[in-house]
Amino acid sequence: MITACLLIPHFRIKSEIQRHEHLSSRQLLITRFNGTKEQVVDYANNIDGIAKGSLLKDVLSKIENPILLKEDEKYYSEVQKQILGNLLDIFGSLEVNGYECIYIDTSNAFKKPSDTIEIAKIIFSTIPKDFTFKLGFSTGKYSSYAAALMSSLGHFNILKCEKKHISKLSIEALPISDELKKRMCLFGLRDFKKIANLKREYLFSQFGEAGKFIWDFANGIDESRITPLQLRETFSKGIEFCNPTDNYDSLLVAIESLILKAFAFLEDSNKYPRKISMTCCLSGGAKWVKSITFKTHNFDKNYANSILKKSLLSYDFSGPVERIQIEMDDFDYNRGFQLELFSKMYKDISLKESIHQFKSRFDSESPIYRVRKFEPHSRIPERRYILVRYDP
Repeated sequence: MITACLLIPHFRIKSEIQRHEHLSSRQLLITRFNGTKEQVVDYANNIDGIAKGSLLKDVLSKIENPILLKEDEKYYSEVQKQILGNLLDIFGSLEVNGYECIYIDTSNAFKKPSDTIEIAKIIFSTIPKDFTFKLGFSTGKYSSYAAALMSSLGHFNILKCEKKHISKLSIEALPISDELKKRMCLFGLRDFKKIANLKREYLFSQFGEAGKFIWDFANGIDESRITPLQLRETFSKGIEFCNPTDNYDSLLVAIESLILKAFAFLEDSNKYPRKISMTCCLSGGAKWVKSITFKTHNFDKNYANSILKKSLLSYDFSGPVERIQIEMDDFDYNRGFQLELFSKMYKDISLKESIHQFKSRFDSESPIYRVRKFEPHSRIPERRYILVRYDP
């Protein structure tokens, strides 16, 4: 398996410059609040001496009059979706790690070693203009990350994940937390050669499971594989009013029209929604959102229409509505079950359905856990078993 790692440094900053070209030469900081503290999440290339996650008040003591921008997750996601869509059309299997790191399974595209140049050109062509990037190729996910770190901006690098080829690498190439890297530096472990010369159990006793991974990686063992990205199919239709209105009759007609279009799409694709959301965008930028969930796939458009209309009539809008929109982003296929023949299979599918419905309705992780053996012969009872979240 040949994996490529695409790094796009300062993705948020480059996205902002894409829509505000006049800011390209300015000192930019993108911030967000973490509780009551405002932190820097990205900064322009022309700023030195700061790090992501720094408190804004500390950064402002070092830099005079930077331009501050609030983090816009929705916009950054849209920019990233364009890149991911282009890559998925070509390669089909990706893993995303934040905005700045994308792993690509290129196995199907590789026929011979010389194909690397052509594949790199294809990947480069999917990246928007003015974005900087690094690309690395290797046989494992994490070794491709190290290869990308070693490449220069705008170029690619190929890394053979063998002990003799990686012995000079710094621990900065390890995909581990900064805190763990600092701990390793305290022990004088700054490069792969020193790590590889130690015994595996020494690192395990000091760093736990991460120590095993670090030792394996330093010795050229990288069996990591990408976890393919699962994109949800979405349906979105909206009506924009020429003149913003607070006339409920007009809004009800618009809702009914959108519901009919939504369920026509569902019937054609033989699917049913777990959740439908209605969004009303008001003058001045305010939004009102109402969502309904379906407990079974015996959905009914009249039921959805009735619930959304009642919600609309009971809400007192603070201003006229500019746009009304219907969204569905969680689908499943209609299917039947033979309960007597496949009762266990039905139970498993029913549990998965219930978990999906729970996650859609409450926007939270699965509440179901499985008991797994961890160290069954340990003298410490608490270490014998662990709970692992069941998230199908």
